[in-house]
Amino acid sequence: MLFSRIGAVGRIGAVRRVAAGLLAAAVVAAGGGLAAPGAAASVLRAPACKYRVVHVRTWLNVRAVPRGRIVDKLYPGDHSRGSCRRFDGWRRSHGTEHGRRGYSFSHYLKKFRRH
Repeated sequence: MLFSRIGAVGRIGAVRRVAAGLLAAAVVAAGGGLAAPGAAASVLRAPACKYRVVHVRTWLNVRAVPRGRIVDKLYPGDHSRGSCRRFDGWRRSHGTEHGRRGYSFSHYLKKFRRH
């Protein structure tokens, strides 16, 4: 009951807390201390992959969080950049209708290039 009231906003906050923890761990692993803002961003930057939308007749939803609210769409044959990692069957991607970032179900994204 409480989890349903928190909704997507609570899950986004949890994602941000995890990202902050990863940033702190990366700084400590890199030698600790204070680092330049650009250096911290380069530590967290994961290699990007390029995907093509497949097995879709209408559109593929891009969601704020996996199984969350819809923030953008991808259409059949569209190309999108995103994370090379899977997150429980979902991949980070960029929508093409509004250009927003989010998660799309990985079954409908075919990887064709890694940067």
